[in-house]
Amino acid sequence: MHMKKSLILGCILCATALNIANSWASEEKEKNKNHYKLTYKISITNLTPGQPVTPLMAATHRPGMSFFNAGDAPTPELAILAETGNGNPMATRLNNTQGYGDVQVGASGTAPGETTMMTITANSDRNHVSFGAMLGNTNDAFIALRDVKLPKGKRVVTYYADTYDAGSETNDESCGTVVGPACGGEGFSPNDVGEGFMHIHNGIHGIGDLDPAIYDWRNPAAQIVIQRMN
Repeated sequence: MHMKKSLILGCILCATALNIANSWASEEKEKNKNHYKLTYKISITNLTPGQPVTPLMAATHRPGMSFFNAGDAPTPELAILAETGNGNPMATRLNNTQGYGDVQVGASGTAPGETTMMTITANSDRNHVSFGAMLGNTNDAFIALRDVKLPKGKRVVTYYADTYDAGSETNDESCGTVVGPACGGEGFSPNDVGEGFMHIHNGIHGIGDLDPAIYDWRNPAAQIVIQRMN
């Protein structure tokens, strides 16, 4: 009887030790996977004739995710990005959202016809990326790419970004409410509810202070090239 009890106790201890070892191995595997990061260079070219693009907000994430959905009401962070060009509140939100990886805001904006670059990292399970940035001489227009796949190996991929209307501010085209260099107006209008939903932007129409011959554009508004660096 004593030998039987000892055998049972030994089996229990062995099973417990095996479970602990497996748990440690799984944790170590997950840690190593998360630490193995790939770096990507992102180049954005402004394709508009008269719209500055504010610093790009870029976020890597799991497939099937997006920082906005057309037809939905804008979040406060999206409204700030689209009305002021400040992508940091959205970056903070995504950093604290499960499923996102590296989130970066570029160091500088991109003038018409110019190209700027930034880098971002990703790992094997967060291998998609989304982008957003304001068109400066508008009320609340922003370029965006949602949930596109990062390239494998030495491939270089090129995407084209359309322009969306955040629906958070009325498109009065007035210099009092346009923050960009054409006007220098109010950056954020929390009391203006705009259209109330996000949709494809229909451009500048000359109803206010902005001349459409200078500041209007057609989609796509930007070219984004992504290259893996390591």
